[in-house]
Amino acid sequence: MSRGYVDLHCHLLPGVDDGPRTMEESLEYARRAVEEGTELIVATPHVEEVEVRELPERVAELRERLRRERIPLAVECGGELKQGSVPQLGNDELEILAHGPAGARWLLYEVPFSGFSEEFHAAAAELRRRGFATVLAHPERADGFGAEAADAALHRELDQGAVVQMNVGPLCGFEEAARDRAARRLLRLGLASAMGTDAHPPERPYTLRMGEDAAVAAGAGEPRSLVEDGPRRLLERGLRLDRSAASHRAASA
Repeated sequence: MSRGYVDLHCHLLPGVDDGPRTMEESLEYARRAVEEGTELIVATPHVEEVEVRELPERVAELRERLRRERIPLAVECGGELKQGSVPQLGNDELEILAHGPAGARWLLYEVPFSGFSEEFHAAAAELRRRGFATVLAHPERADGFGAEAADAALHRELDQGAVVQMNVGPLCGFEEAARDRAARRLLRLGLASAMGTDAHPPERPYTLRMGEDAAVAAGAGEPRSLVEDGPRRLLERGLRLDRSAASHRAASA
């Protein structure tokens, strides 16, 4: 039975990064997302642009406004983490951003537009040493994705227990053609475990309904799993660092 979309990557918090500037813009997007079937959003501001310890309070403020406006949207606290921020954050701060049960905690870790690098892999390894698996945000947006070297770099992380979160925008044709092709390739190879909007309302008010429709049009085998079952499993069951490299699935999938 369908329970609604779950968005793991959305810049929903007002006034913290390049997402909504005001609470009203956040609420406007929340209404649209709910109208198009979204049940839960993880608010994922750019970690480098916010004080991490303030995030729970900011999320609580947004939840209260949603309640007062009678917008039936659940919001969880998270963040989008860049490689350079990993050494700067303590484990207590990473815990604020992380999801999943004890022993299966994970973080949303951004693949840079410039592509994979040794610095990227080193920061991912540090997160693993500190007890956190990674959900790789939008690798299809990285330069050179699909080339042999980039494929090897992606599988290097997958073999360490990471999974992929792809974006709505490239698959819907809202970005350059190379990213559209890369997104379709992720679908064809079955490498994505979840789809996120990476919405930055009001400029990029993408929804998961748009993403599911695009996945259906692209011939994805189980498009609903990308926008509902897959992300929900990641939140509820997490990722285990000791999973088999052949699996690339949520801990109890």
